[in-house]
Amino acid sequence: MTDYARDCQTRFPSLWSATATEADLSEPLAGDTRCDVAVVGAGYTGLSAAIELQRHGIRTVVLEGGFPGWGGSGRNSGAVIRGFKNSRSQLVKEFGTDHGRAMSDFGASVSGKVFGLIDEFGISCDLVRSGWLLPAHNAPGLKRVESRVKMWSDDGFPGLSMLPREDLAAMLGTNAYLGGMIDREGASLNPLSYARGLARAAISLGAKVHRESPVTRIVREGSGWALHTPRGKVIADKVLVATNAYSDGIETTTKATVATVHTNIVATRPLPAEIADSILPDLQAVSDIRRILLYWHKDPHGRVLFGTRGTLGGPQNDGDFAHVERALHMIYPQLKGQPIEFRWSGKVALTKDFVPHVNEPQAGLWTAYGYCGRGVAMATSYGQLVARAMAAGKSFHDLPVPRGPAPALPPEPLRGMGVMGVTHLYRLLDMVN
Repeated sequence: MTDYARDCQTRFPSLWSATATEADLSEPLAGDTRCDVAVVGAGYTGLSAAIELQRHGIRTVVLEGGFPGWGGSGRNSGAVIRGFKNSRSQLVKEFGTDHGRAMSDFGASVSGKVFGLIDEFGISCDLVRSGWLLPAHNAPGLKRVESRVKMWSDDGFPGLSMLPREDLAAMLGTNAYLGGMIDREGASLNPLSYARGLARAAISLGAKVHRESPVTRIVREGSGWALHTPRGKVIADKVLVATNAYSDGIETTTKATVATVHTNIVATRPLPAEIADSILPDLQAVSDIRRILLYWHKDPHGRVLFGTRGTLGGPQNDGDFAHVERALHMIYPQLKGQPIEFRWSGKVALTKDFVPHVNEPQAGLWTAYGYCGRGVAMATSYGQLVARAMAAGKSFHDLPVPRGPAPALPPEPLRGMGVMGVTHLYRLLDMVN
């Protein structure tokens, strides 16, 4: 964990770190050890992979620079959303008939993987399965929502329907949107509690999960790999790098193919009942159709948490959250004057084609990354998928997801400049289209 990262954690503690009910059972690495598979990163990908590997009798060690859920897995909004962003027909066009259909079927199943693990291991994470709302702020946006519902319904996704303005307003507690969609398979949860619960599950099956043990180098050693940390060395036959937006150059192909952006979230104090009861009475998760989207939900304790794109380099002070609070009050004027209790930020990994990828850049060294803001369900499912392939000795070419590295992006500082330029363009387009 870098000094800046530790400072951000201290200055901008999250709602989740204050309310997580699952305990952190991980321990720092204590000296050299050996395993079958070493996993770098104790987020959803790495922890769900560790669970699956241990089910197959594969000795697994998970190494994390912070603690389970320290990165994006413990800082996101907690929305559980199924599916790739593209429809089946779009996936078929881009990836071919068989692969595109397999991707669509896989995407339809990912939220169920989350629910299954929570049920199996009794993870305490405030899971609320009341659906995901996709509202539209203008007429062009409403057409995009209608098109998405049609395409996904044609693809065989059950549980989708359009909501007229009046019904949507009653669900949201605001008249800020013209209409929208509900996916009844969506949900919300405490993402840090979920990550800690996955770590507990992996440990219960025999995995070793080590916090505060950052991997500084991964090098070939004989027929396997040596992972160096300040606390010791881990020798493994195979490695899964599951650090996503927090890769920091550990594996170069990942770093070269993702752009990382910060997303900023604020959360109110528990609201007075007369206000809380008017906002999301059924506790759905929400993210709107904007390109620079707004997203939010109300937790079971009566807080509204609300987020959108942050600054490129991350927040420096509370003023970097002012635009989030303005957006919150634009959607919910009744929250003006209600104190903000938490402000925090996390990084999102974006790929050029907006889908997550699995790659094996060297034999026995796997990567999975690029969840583009849908990491709760996708990262969980990718971890399971990769683990099964590793256990069976399969190639990543056999998987029903995008295979090989994501398309390359320009090097820094051009990449950051491009992100900033696209962000400004998207904000302009959101005003008119």
